[in-house]
Amino acid sequence: MSKAPKTSSFKKQPDEENVSRRQVLAGAVGTALAGLSASATAQYSGLMEGGLGVPFRLPMGALNYLDRNQYIHNMEIISYTEGHPIASGEPLMAMWARGDQRLLPTGNGWLDLSNPQDPEYIDAGVRIQGTIAYQETTDKWIMMRTHGQPLSGAQPEYPFGRWHEENRRRAMSYSGLRGIRTWDITDPTSPDLMDEFSTGETGSGTHQNYYDGGRYAFLDAGWSDQFRMENAQRPHGNGLMVVDLSDPANITEVSRWHVPGQLLGEEDEYKKYWFAGDHAAWTASHGAPCMPVRVEDGGQYGYGGFGHFGMITFDFSDIRNPKPVSQFLWDGESIGGIPYHTVLPIVDGNGRFNNILIGLPEAIEPDCREPFKPTQVIDASDPANPFVVGLFPRPKPPEDAPYADFCLSRGRFGTHNTNSFIQPGQANPNLVATTHFNAGVRITDISNPARPEEVAWFLPPRGGEMEDYNSWRRGDTENVFIEWDRNLLWVATHAGTYCLSCPALGRPILEPRVIERWTVPHGNRGWNG
Repeated sequence: MSKAPKTSSFKKQPDEENVSRRQVLAGAVGTALAGLSASATAQYSGLMEGGLGVPFRLPMGALNYLDRNQYIHNMEIISYTEGHPIASGEPLMAMWARGDQRLLPTGNGWLDLSNPQDPEYIDAGVRIQGTIAYQETTDKWIMMRTHGQPLSGAQPEYPFGRWHEENRRRAMSYSGLRGIRTWDITDPTSPDLMDEFSTGETGSGTHQNYYDGGRYAFLDAGWSDQFRMENAQRPHGNGLMVVDLSDPANITEVSRWHVPGQLLGEEDEYKKYWFAGDHAAWTASHGAPCMPVRVEDGGQYGYGGFGHFGMITFDFSDIRNPKPVSQFLWDGESIGGIPYHTVLPIVDGNGRFNNILIGLPEAIEPDCREPFKPTQVIDASDPANPFVVGLFPRPKPPEDAPYADFCLSRGRFGTHNTNSFIQPGQANPNLVATTHFNAGVRITDISNPARPEEVAWFLPPRGGEMEDYNSWRRGDTENVFIEWDRNLLWVATHAGTYCLSCPALGRPILEPRVIERWTVPHGNRGWNG
């Protein structure tokens, strides 16, 4: 193998000695040398120093207006509640229930879904957000709410987000709690604060956490401002923190873990990744590990989304020392976005994990100013060697839509959330619901994991005004929740919540109903149904 020359490219090169007298007389020496210097520099820096990256240019065919039409295929609208979008999927456990009453979080209150044809908003007096789970040991419904610094996302005045120092400092100036708060919501109309826990005064706080009512909670947490982040969206990245919630009024840390290379100062490890330094990669955790079986019930493996660092399979048999069993980075990874936003284990009708995972990405930049990322069907039969067996099809616009591709309809195009992991009823392992920002909610049949097939979709009318970038940049469709026992979907847009039915789910049940079971045996175990 030949060795690189030791001579600096900025020293006098042979070609420089051959500049003709005619060039000198013509005043062309400066131009000639400038070209030679640029050529020599390119040997080290590439075509352009610093390179190029997201956001890409706007597609020529992008609409200059927002499509107010509604499109629906193989679904039916049961009801629409304006002004109260539900939260679900992020986190993966969100429903409160007692008797035949069912509630989902929505802003400063709840949406009572008991009568799906006429949902009712209930004011709780505090923000209702985060994981909602019944805790058998205390006989209480617990809300574990996330808290963290604001985003530093790209805006017209800050097109590179966190890479504008003024914008990064604005997000970092947040002075509130960075961590979690626990609330007793046994009476959902009168939440009672139990404890607050800081994951680190200089870190980012927490985002998409996982708690199922057991002893341990898994946090997507940043405990230090030394977490690196390439993507424009956040000033800092996150790692994994495990906390003990056996006494929700006295939260204690159990363990923490991060990918080697995530922290500043770990450059040798970080430089091993192709995306290091690209100013676009999601170099952080996003979705805390989801566990098909609780640790205290003998569960060993949890599956978390770590953005461009891949899907991490954790061994939690020693909860005080989490060990990564595998770090899966798909061969088709591309610049920008969040390749692994959420990892959803698929369970059968008895709540048993069938070794299939859904690897869900998130689009960040609107108008396809970064590559589209498909949702993955992953075989996890061997935790140390997961592999992709199929990809969800790229959604196509309705034939009568005024755009040929969702990249042209304005706003983000790509997935955001799956349905939650713990939901009422027996899960159908063949169906997955996903929200796609500007491409609505879509139901995919994965009965043949190698060839997932869309069976239904719904696109609400686009909201926002073109003059107000933040009113449309995300698209419209954010969250989805399935009631398997009533064959209903609840879908959140920025404007409100839709209740939908779909033949693939079965005949909708529109009467209030007591929940007889949840998708996994430990889901809200012992709840006072």
